[in-house]
Amino acid sequence: MKAKRTVGLIALLASMGAFLFGANAMAADPRNGAKIYNIHCTNCHGSSGAGAMPGMPDFRRGQSLFAANAVLVQVLENGQGIMPAYRGLLTTQEMLDVIAHLRTFQ
Repeated sequence: MKAKRTVGLIALLASMGAFLFGANAMAADPRNGAKIYNIHCTNCHGSSGAGAMPGMPDFRRGQSLFAANAVLVQVLENGQGIMPAYRGLLTTQEMLDVIAHLRTFQ
C-alpha cells in the first residue's frame, strides 16, 4: 500500500512541476519544428533565425527564447507586432516544436 501512495505522490509532484515550470507531457520535436518554421516563419525571420526583415528578433542570440514555453506559445497563438496569430493554424504541440527548433539556432 505504501508503494502505491509513493508512486501516486511522485506522479502528483511531477504533474505539479510540469504545470508550474511550463514543461509538457510530450517532448518537443525540433525536426518537426524546422519543417513548420520553414513553411510559416522564414519569410520574416530568415532561414538562420537572424531576422530577414528590419525589427525582427535575432533568434541566434536567444534572449527572447529564455522565456518559458507557455509564454512563447502565447506569443505564437496571439501574434505580436506584425507577426500574425497562429491559433487555429498550428496546434500547441506544433508551436512547441517550433520553439524547440528556434532554440537550436543558439
